[in-house]
Amino acid sequence: MMMNRLAPLLVSLFLAILTCSTALIAPTPLLAQSESALALDEQDYYDWNAVANRAEEALAAGRASTQAFDSLRQDLVTWRSKFQAAQSLNAAQISTLQVRIKSLGPRPKEGEIEGEQISALRSDLERQYWELRTPVLEATEAYTYADSLVSQVDRLLRERQQHEILERGPIPLNPAHLESVVRDFKKIRRILATESSTATDLLREQGTWWDTFIALLAVPAIALVLLVRGRNWFQRLVNWMVSRGGGSHRYLVVAMIVSLGQVILPVTGIVLLTAVLIATGVLGASGEALVTRTVPAMGMAFFTARWLGGQVFPRMSNWPTPLDLTRKERARGRLLSSALGVLVAVALSLREIFSIFPLEPGTGAVLAFPVIVLSAMCLAALSYLIMLHAQRSSAHKATDQSEPDAPDAPDERSFIDRIMLLIAQAGMIFALLGPVLALFGFTRAGIYFTVAPIMSLGLLALENYLMRLAVGIFGLFSPAGKKATDGLWPVLINFAIFVASLPLLAMIWGVRRADIAEFWNLIREGVEIGGTRISPGTILIFAAVFGVVYLLAGLFKGALRNSILPRTKLDEGAKNAVVAGVGYLGVFLAVLAAMSAAGIGLSNLAIVAGALSVGIGFGLQNIVSNFVSGLIMLIERPVSEGDWVEVGGVMGTVRKIAVRATTIETFDRTDVIVPNSDFISTQVTNWTHDNLSGRLILPVGVAYGSDTRKVAEILQEIAEAHPLVIVNPPPMIAFQNFGADALEFEIRVILRDITFGLATRTELNHRIAERFAEEGIEIPFAQRDIWLRNPEVLRAPGPDRPEPVPPNPHPLHPNEDRR
Repeated sequence: MMMNRLAPLLVSLFLAILTCSTALIAPTPLLAQSESALALDEQDYYDWNAVANRAEEALAAGRASTQAFDSLRQDLVTWRSKFQAAQSLNAAQISTLQVRIKSLGPRPKEGEIEGEQISALRSDLERQYWELRTPVLEATEAYTYADSLVSQVDRLLRERQQHEILERGPIPLNPAHLESVVRDFKKIRRILATESSTATDLLREQGTWWDTFIALLAVPAIALVLLVRGRNWFQRLVNWMVSRGGGSHRYLVVAMIVSLGQVILPVTGIVLLTAVLIATGVLGASGEALVTRTVPAMGMAFFTARWLGGQVFPRMSNWPTPLDLTRKERARGRLLSSALGVLVAVALSLREIFSIFPLEPGTGAVLAFPVIVLSAMCLAALSYLIMLHAQRSSAHKATDQSEPDAPDAPDERSFIDRIMLLIAQAGMIFALLGPVLALFGFTRAGIYFTVAPIMSLGLLALENYLMRLAVGIFGLFSPAGKKATDGLWPVLINFAIFVASLPLLAMIWGVRRADIAEFWNLIREGVEIGGTRISPGTILIFAAVFGVVYLLAGLFKGALRNSILPRTKLDEGAKNAVVAGVGYLGVFLAVLAAMSAAGIGLSNLAIVAGALSVGIGFGLQNIVSNFVSGLIMLIERPVSEGDWVEVGGVMGTVRKIAVRATTIETFDRTDVIVPNSDFISTQVTNWTHDNLSGRLILPVGVAYGSDTRKVAEILQEIAEAHPLVIVNPPPMIAFQNFGADALEFEIRVILRDITFGLATRTELNHRIAERFAEEGIEIPFAQRDIWLRNPEVLRAPGPDRPEPVPPNPHPLHPNEDRR
């Protein structure tokens, strides 16, 4: 059963990958086929009508077998593909004729006269247009008809599948069916014995039986060795590699790959044994069919289940495993996995026996019931182990969060644990539902609700193995000290594995391969937006062309920044503006080139522009305003990178001018993100816009009585002596004011580099203090005399000190009448 299910699943996955690759190479049928191959003649439409009529009759009757409907559906899909390709017939010529007809202008209105030459040319072009357009319209109509028939066939087959699953049959516990089981087994034994005896007698008459036996004598010995000892050899090799590596990541990855030999060698031995039995020719037709279709699949099912059990429930504690279980619980999990392999192999053999030999329905119900019950018991036990892991993981997380210094547990782990708990609970439900349905005669439903969850768990185990292997292989190439799970690529690889497994999971739960192929065809065809069909091929072509053009633009921008602009006379701000403008232009050209390569017409941008206009009207005003302001800043350059600016109470150095905002690094070494619109709509102080020079004003105060002329001379000498002070215009010493506490002077100087203003102010203050000390000039400080009106209230009363009399809140004027 597992072999028959997994083989078509893997084939479907391969076909899906192949189809995707084909879509990349030939995104449209017109590129893949010539015009003659796309054209359909009258004979083609005659054959199509015959197929369509046959499909209509079969659908109306509804009595054909499922195999017949599958074959009919395949024919319909083939014709539909031809019609789909024919819709692209003469596309270039039709487009050219449309342009030529449009260039002639609209037809003249009633009463207007058009030139004979123009009228004849218009009629000829329209005739050519409809001659080319007619086959396309016929193909479009036939495509719609074929697609409708395919949908009807799919609907009928799905209804049949649901009816088969829910169909009620014999009750397995009915004692009357035991006699049918005995009769059917006797029938099978009689058929096999008769055919084998006939085949043996024929070989003896021909005299080739003994020669064949001698020739094949060595093959069974090799097959038995591979079957019996092959798995143990690879198990020992894996154990040796893990123990030798001491838990090394490299050894574990290689050991995971080597462990596949535990399946490959035994299955190879089984295939050799099957080939030997068939080659002897003594089995007969039914025996050969039974052995060929059953034995390799049974071996594959058993050894795959056993290997997956070893991966999920490993013997070694340092083997990577998704479950947190004890050693005893892992041993139980391996036993359950092996038991499920045996049960799946038995179920597979029963299925093939019933497909080869004509047996009674009661026999199938009786033989399938114990397999369903035992499989449900194993499913419940495995679900219980998964539930233990989920509960244990939640308990560990709660313990870690209770510790004050413990870091928060990642949400990803909690999410996975919740999903595993849901899977375990669903497994418990299915383990109960399957046997109950089978007990009441719904044998196929019991098999469905038991086998599908088991195979889903097997697929999840295989998916987990592939994910861990992919992450391990990626970790071999990761830098030292960096975990493989920290990068983006492992996440993308795991996501790709998960997506690839979805079709397999869908087929396990009864989704037909035709439905999956139809869904993939729908995705591959894409959706039509604004007259352009958007498909995965179109998206990939757009992304590829955009990436190439954007890379070339980035290389040109780098050459411009490092090689061309340094040789020009532009300042640093202008260079940054040119580089940023070239970057925006590169993105714009990349988008245009990608749209052209993907077949997206620029006229279709009207839809996007309309949507953007609505978005701008509702909430994108600020974003657009900031973007336009950024472009204005790059063109006008009122602010450039490296400028010292002050805007909105923020002062610092411009570090980066982006599309939406500008980054300013303050003198506290913090980055402030300022929207670009603030630089355009508000007042901005740019201390270093055209040049770095700027004025510095330094106030100085001296005591009253100082020689003001001498003070001015000293300050002039100090200002002119500083290396950053420009002497033309010369420094200016201004006697500003007679202050309340000092004679107030100001030193006004122009600095070569205003960015050193604070350092220059500090140095000038030092020189002023030193020279004033040498010249005996006093720098005053404010002094205040405090007068207390009633100082006696501040003294505490004592035995020799009377209580102070409180002051009169309303004192009288000395000349006021006190009467």
